[in-house]
Amino acid sequence: MRTPRPRAAAAMAFLAFAAPVAPPAKLPDPATFHWAMELPAAPWVAFRGVVNFDKAGIGPMNMMYPVPNPAGLLVAVLTHAAIAKGSREAQKTKIEKEADQVLEPFSGVINTFGYADLAERSKPWALTGTQLPVLPRGAPHPDTWVVLVNPVYSITQDQTTLVLDNTIAIYAPGETKRTSYINTVRVIADAQVEPDPLAHWTADDGAQLKDRSAHLLAESLDIAFADAMAPVTEAPFRTVRYQEGSEERMERGQPIVEQCDRVLLRSLRGTLMSVPVKRLECAPAQGAQAAAAAAPAGGGG
Repeated sequence: MRTPRPRAAAAMAFLAFAAPVAPPAKLPDPATFHWAMELPAAPWVAFRGVVNFDKAGIGPMNMMYPVPNPAGLLVAVLTHAAIAKGSREAQKTKIEKEADQVLEPFSGVINTFGYADLAERSKPWALTGTQLPVLPRGAPHPDTWVVLVNPVYSITQDQTTLVLDNTIAIYAPGETKRTSYINTVRVIADAQVEPDPLAHWTADDGAQLKDRSAHLLAESLDIAFADAMAPVTEAPFRTVRYQEGSEERMERGQPIVEQCDRVLLRSLRGTLMSVPVKRLECAPAQGAQAAAAAAPAGGGG
């Protein structure tokens, strides 16, 4: 297992790339204003199994209906569509339940892992967001900017990798309905190369699983803050191949930060993704990219 290097090096390298020259006034620098973080209402951190929907589609359904007139044809088409949709939803639910079976051996850890513990553990890793005090849910905040987080974690079927999907909303002081910024950040951790991944994650009351989850939370918030303060980039779209556990995936998007073994990109949906890629030789011109790669990306270890 690789041991985490000092977070300061990672933070400085990340900001050298992603931080804006002049942040918009409506989204102030977290270091200069009063901020707080609001956690989900549920007590326990949400986990699920990584799902592969590649085989979730269903083939053509050749169904015959008596069609006496045009109205009957419309009814037949609508009926066929409803049956097909129901079949797809049932298959999707079945696949999700099967994927969640990977969580069973982790139940002793994740069923007692609370959001308050997650937020506290994330502080040593955070550059900005998770160093902030936690605001009670729904409490007034007349003088405080609030970051509402909704982190959901997934475990790959080979048990080697954690994936975080965190929907992050930022509210101005006193505001409870209109967001100043909202986006979903996905951070895929580097796969853990361990003889027994389950033992690695669950040892010492799940310390590794909890700390890695906190590390991903901290990175997702740092990415969101940098994105909220930065101007929108017009980088060309391209397909990025990345690793999710032992599986290779593809995503088309706009690369924002490219490191030797990690890419931060904006997907076609506008969401942000920090993904591990196969390690490449860094060109001298990459400068800060090489420095960033020398420090752990939030998904890295």
